[in-house]
Amino acid sequence: MKYERGRISGQELLFSVFCFMQGTMLRSGYIISVTRNDSWAMAFTGLLLTLPIVAIYAALLRRFPGKSLIEIDDIIFGPVLGRFVSVLYLFFFLSLCALNTRDLGNFVVGYMMPETPVVAVIILFLLACVYAIHKGIESLMRLSALFCILTVGAVVVNSIMILKDVQLDFLKPFFRLPLMKYVQGTVSVTAVPMGEILAFTMIAPMLGKRQKAGKPLALGLTFSAVFMAVVMLRDIMTLGPLVSIVSLPSFESVRYVSLAGILTRMESIYAVILTILFLFKVCILMYAFILGLSELLNFDSYPRLILLSAALVALYSLFVFESVMENMDWGATAAPFFSLTFEFLLPAVSLAVALLRRLNRNREAEA
Repeated sequence: MKYERGRISGQELLFSVFCFMQGTMLRSGYIISVTRNDSWAMAFTGLLLTLPIVAIYAALLRRFPGKSLIEIDDIIFGPVLGRFVSVLYLFFFLSLCALNTRDLGNFVVGYMMPETPVVAVIILFLLACVYAIHKGIESLMRLSALFCILTVGAVVVNSIMILKDVQLDFLKPFFRLPLMKYVQGTVSVTAVPMGEILAFTMIAPMLGKRQKAGKPLALGLTFSAVFMAVVMLRDIMTLGPLVSIVSLPSFESVRYVSLAGILTRMESIYAVILTILFLFKVCILMYAFILGLSELLNFDSYPRLILLSAALVALYSLFVFESVMENMDWGATAAPFFSLTFEFLLPAVSLAVALLRRLNRNREAEA
């Protein structure tokens, strides 16, 4: 593209991956509803299944340095089929934006401001995203280390404060569910949220041609999986049988915090942090959509598309699901098949075609 991209470091990409995934990982109800007290192990099995997928992303980015996913599609498939594949990716990014935006709206209305219309919450939230993207996505990514510290710090403090309510017996019995439950849980974690780091293939060119994206993506994913397992262990040992019933286990477990009857309502801190993480994640997804759309339309800049994209996300989010339970059921059943089509199947086909046609940086340079 003709326009100038910002620059980020490998560390900023690593922290950004961590923040990106925590917005979903802290909402682990859809996983726990499937694998119950064994859900913590799904973080590791999901990681093992996701790392090969990340290797595919890294191979594509390494084979076409300085190119985003949309530009890679054009090189591999040509101008016609490549644009069709790119439209599929853009639809996926837009869908993730809408789903996460609606999740945020449901969270605020359900737990923070019950009398507030969800439309108002969504509009205000998206205006904040528009402002952040307009200021530059690289500026937001530079704040990722701060967001990581806030997230980890809050979880550590909350976990220490609810130690008195922890019961190790809630972890038993170990691994007594049918095998297919664990397969379903593993695939669910792989598809949502781990595979969603596909969005970073649109941002990876900001690293520059000399830096590789594979290592920061893999490390960010690994740290997130460990953190996810710790959080789910805490929630399971705190809530016990209730953990598979509530929609936001982490939020409910933090409600147990009460220190000498004075330090209470710690879930308010959790709510603020979760809102920040939602904002961060939706900004990344919306930026991936906006950048991809500008590349698809051959625009020399993307600012003119920001408000249009925000309006599309707002409209889409209002009709995506009618209830929180419907959203959770979709996340545990249909979502993995929907997401893995874009996160695994299409990138794998792209890499296979590139290898068969022996496309590389030299052929791309000649083109």
